[in-house]
Amino acid sequence: MSSCDRDQVFISYSHKDKAWLEEFQTMLKPMMRKKTISVWDDTIIKPGAKWKEEINQALAAAKVAVLMVSSNFLASDFIAEQELPPLLMAAAEEGLTIMWVYVSACMYEESEIEAYQAAHDLSQPLDTLSSGELNLVLREIGQKIRQQVGH
Repeated sequence: MSSCDRDQVFISYSHKDKAWLEEFQTMLKPMMRKKTISVWDDTIIKPGAKWKEEINQALAAAKVAVLMVSSNFLASDFIAEQELPPLLMAAAEEGLTIMWVYVSACMYEESEIEAYQAAHDLSQPLDTLSSGELNLVLREIGQKIRQQVGH
């Protein structure tokens, strides 16, 4: 698949961090409704669907991968073995943009993610921010995603 066929935003997160995914989805919702961006995360997999195939299709369609990085994210064998390898390969070979969000303090330096620029200031993991600061950071990340998607 060429980079021009890639038009989705793929969100990778640990299920233990679902509350952070929901915060992020809420901020992106106006752009999703307006169809400025198309966002995929595993919460849209319908019951009875072949979930692994759905994830693989979404990985192949991703132009931007948003990684919600926390200790839970880094501890996930599924993310490390199934999601990160194709995303990192697509970033190296097909122009996929990796944007990682520093959800909570963790050992990101011990992962491949460390090579990529974070989507916001690493001195301020999301879980250290006040509600108002959090909204400002999520808004800024949403704007960066829109720029990368090209709409």
